Amino acid sequence: MAQSRKRRVELYFVLYLVALVLLLPDKPLPLGTSVSVPSDLRLDLQPERVRLECQLIKDTAGGLRLRKLDSENVIRYSGDVSDLQFRARVEDVASGQVLTIEAGSSPSALFELVAQPERQAVVFRWKPDLRDPVARTFRVTVLGSAMPPSLGGPNANDANALPSGLRINGSTQFVLATVVTDETGAPFQPGRTITDTLRIIQQDGGALGSFWMEAARDVLTSAPLQQWRMRLSIGGADPLRDLQGLPQVRATSSDALVERYLDTAARTIVIKGRAPRTGSYSVTVSARRKDGQLAETTFMVQAIALQGVQIAEVMYPGIEYIIDPRLPELANTEAVLLDGSREVMSVRSGKMRFTPKLSDTGRTLTFVRMIDDERVESATSISIRSFPAPEIRDVKDFGSGDRKKVIVKFYGDRNKDRPSLEVIDGNARSPRKLYGNIHPANSDDANGYAWIEEFEVSRKDGSKPFTFVVQAMSPTGKKSALWKE
Repeated sequence: MAQSRKRRVELYFVLYLVALVLLLPDKPLPLGTSVSVPSDLRLDLQPERVRLECQLIKDTAGGLRLRKLDSENVIRYSGDVSDLQFRARVEDVASGQVLTIEAGSSPSALFELVAQPERQAVVFRWKPDLRDPVARTFRVTVLGSAMPPSLGGPNANDANALPSGLRINGSTQFVLATVVTDETGAPFQPGRTITDTLRIIQQDGGALGSFWMEAARDVLTSAPLQQWRMRLSIGGADPLRDLQGLPQVRATSSDALVERYLDTAARTIVIKGRAPRTGSYSVTVSARRKDGQLAETTFMVQAIALQGVQIAEVMYPGIEYIIDPRLPELANTEAVLLDGSREVMSVRSGKMRFTPKLSDTGRTLTFVRMIDDERVESATSISIRSFPAPEIRDVKDFGSGDRKKVIVKFYGDRNKDRPSLEVIDGNARSPRKLYGNIHPANSDDANGYAWIEEFEVSRKDGSKPFTFVVQAMSPTGKKSALWKE
C-alpha cells in the first residue's frame, strides 16, 4: 500500500514539472530574475467533436456507398492571447505512423489545419480516401502556442510584469475513424467472390505483386488556368520504399506546369498542375519498381469553356449598363473593366453596373475575365461615344391629307435629350410635338437610350401642293439628314 502511494506522489510531481516547463520562456531569463506566473494564465482548446466518423457500406458485389462523413472539427480557444501558432499531430493507431501538419501550410491529401482568428478557432479538416475502404483509426492531437498579455501596463512594477518571450501552450485530442460495414451493419468481411487487386506472382527475388498505376479519372475537367490535382492509385509497390526514384511526368503541352509528390500519409502519388487556357493536354506518369518493372498511366486535362458574355460594343455617357460576367464558381475569379492599364471597376461575383461619364467620351475600355490574376480569354473592346444625331425614320399621312406625322429616333435621356424638328423648305407650318407619344425604339433594349418621338406637320397653303423638307436636331446641335416629302 505504501508503494502505491509513493508512485502516485511521483506521478503528481512529474505532472507539476511538465506544467512548469510549458510556462518557461523561449529564451533564458537573466540571472536573479524571478517569475510570478498567474495561476489562470493558460490556453484552453475545446473541440466541438471528440470523434469524427466516416461510415462506408460495402455489398458482396464490391459496391461501395458512403453513409456518413464527419469531415470537419472546430477547435475553439479562449484567453486574451496573441501570436497564436497551431499544429496537428495525426497518428495512425494501427501502424504508429505520425504526420504533423502546421496551420497555414499546404494541406496534405487527407488532412488540413486552418486557423480562423475571427472565430477564435482553428479548423481541422479530414478528407478520407474513399477508394481505399479499410477500417482505420487516427488519433489527432492539436497543439497550440500563444503569447500571453502583458500584466500591469506601463505603471506596473517589474515584479508583476511577465518576462519577454514567455509563451503559453495548450492541447486537445480527438479521434478519426473509418468504419466499413456490410448491408446488415456488421463489420465487413470480404467473401470468396471478391478478387483482390493485388495478384501474387513468383519471381527469383521471391513473391512480388504485379506493379500497376491508375489515375482516378481518365479525363479531368477544370476551369482555364485553374490548379488541378490528380491522385494515382498504385499496386504492387509502396511508393515510399519500393520505387527506384520519383515518378516521371510528361505532358504534351510545353506550357503545362505539372508537379508530382508523394502523399506520405496515404502512401500514394499525387500529380498537380495548371489547366490550359483553352483546349486540353495529356499527362503521362511512369514509375519503375526496384526490380525494374515499369508501370505507366495517362490522363487528359481539359479546360472547360467559359460561358459567353453579352457586352455592348458601344456605350454612351450617362447610361447605366448591366454586365453579367458569368464567372465560374471558383476561388480567385474576377471580371475587370480597364482603361489602358488603369482599373475602372471590378467584381468577383454578381453583376457589373457601369455608367460611363461624359469625360469618358472617346475612350476605349476593355473587359477581361481573370482566374488567379491571369486572363483566361481575349479582351473585349468597348468604345465610349457621344450620342449620335437624331434620325428621321418615316413620314406618314395623318388625318385628311393636310397633316403628316414625322417619326424621329433620338438617343440619350428621354427628357433632356428630346430633339426638335424644323421645316427647312416647303408648304408646311412649324412642326408640333405630339406629347405622350414618346416610347422606346426597342422594347427589348434593357439600357433604354434609344427613343421614338413623333411630330405633326400641317399644310400651310391649301391651294398649293403639300411638300416640304424637314430636319431634326438634338439639344447639343447634332442634325439629322434632310428629309424631303
